[in-house]
Amino acid sequence: MADTVPLTWRGFFVAAFASLALWRFGYGTLDLLLFVIGICGLVLVTLAVVAVIWAAIYLRRRIERPVLGTRRLEAGSPIRTGFKVPGLSGIPLVKIGWRWLEPGGTECRTVPRNRALLEEVVARKRGQVSGVRRRFRVGDAFGLAAIAWERDDPGPLTILPDVGRLKNMPVVQPMAAAEGLPHPMGAPEGDRMEIRRYVPGDSVRNILWKTFARTRQLNVRIPEKSIDRARKTVAYLLTGPEDEAAAAAARVALENEMLGMSWLFGADGTAEPADSLDAALQAIARSGSYRGNGNGNGRPAGGLASFLGRESVYGQTHCIVFAPAHSGDWTTEALAAARNFSGAVSFVLGTDGVVQRGASPLWRRVLFVDPPTRGVTTDELSELLRVFSGAGCPAVVVDRASGRAFGHHREQGLGAMA
Repeated sequence: MADTVPLTWRGFFVAAFASLALWRFGYGTLDLLLFVIGICGLVLVTLAVVAVIWAAIYLRRRIERPVLGTRRLEAGSPIRTGFKVPGLSGIPLVKIGWRWLEPGGTECRTVPRNRALLEEVVARKRGQVSGVRRRFRVGDAFGLAAIAWERDDPGPLTILPDVGRLKNMPVVQPMAAAEGLPHPMGAPEGDRMEIRRYVPGDSVRNILWKTFARTRQLNVRIPEKSIDRARKTVAYLLTGPEDEAAAAAARVALENEMLGMSWLFGADGTAEPADSLDAALQAIARSGSYRGNGNGNGRPAGGLASFLGRESVYGQTHCIVFAPAHSGDWTTEALAAARNFSGAVSFVLGTDGVVQRGASPLWRRVLFVDPPTRGVTTDELSELLRVFSGAGCPAVVVDRASGRAFGHHREQGLGAMA
């Protein structure tokens, strides 16, 4: 009801005190000063209410169905959506504003342009929603009257993670590339190493004629079955607290074709793996909206273990796991899934800075409070790298704030990065 009643609490108290000054003192004691103040207060409240009601009716007819001009945003970057509202320059002391209720965590700004207000939004985190809900508010400059209403803009909206300074990650490419290895479950792509008896349908070019001249038996040389890891690369995105940098690293790797020519990508919140760039980016955005849902401990049911179990049937597959550079429940689950996986598993840990904490004097700890730090500490990161190295899983760290990357063998560079 507060949205439909034009009078605000401030307007109510101004009208009440103006009425008291007019009737109790203006007419009662013939105080001309309070008489004028009462008249001016009531006139001001009345004009504000009338102007706000008229402006609200006019705008609700003009923006009955707001529609976004773009359906893909990037977190951290101001983007004009194409939605605009006519200005109220002809009505004095009346202003309009709106904000996004869904998706949450989105800052909405208005940019005046040609007697209209253009919408500019800045998303703080990635996600995928089925529509946008806006809350409009028309009020006067004194805050005496206001009317608000909500409008839905149906249609899928994808918010991709901000890549920051991760414009390129050459450290991921060597992890995804490898030579073909012989494997009995692979495709016949290797050299012609194996020999068997000739059967009808074999090519005569593969017959060993010298062996036939000696033994009078037809033998053929067949290709060795092998698996090319560069063509069997899969990747997975693990969600968790402060996982925006890991999602950004996955996006950079996909958009820059760092996973090879043929790949599969999975993420928490996605049932089936994606094999195209657009579907993979949709999975990255959807994982941001999936955080907090799962099997009771904040982790989604199945997840990486189910993904690796599905891909293990293809033999020596190489999996790159993108994860936040913070220890948590995901560490134990990821290492358990890697041990049960027949292929190789590598980890790319994303962070928004590396902080090196030193011992502060007692007087400083008593008198000052350290500001909250963003990123991961060198001690936590070193311990996480040692855990992965001890499990036989190579790991690299990518810093979205600086754009640098390093691994366990360059652990001494942590201090320099901090």
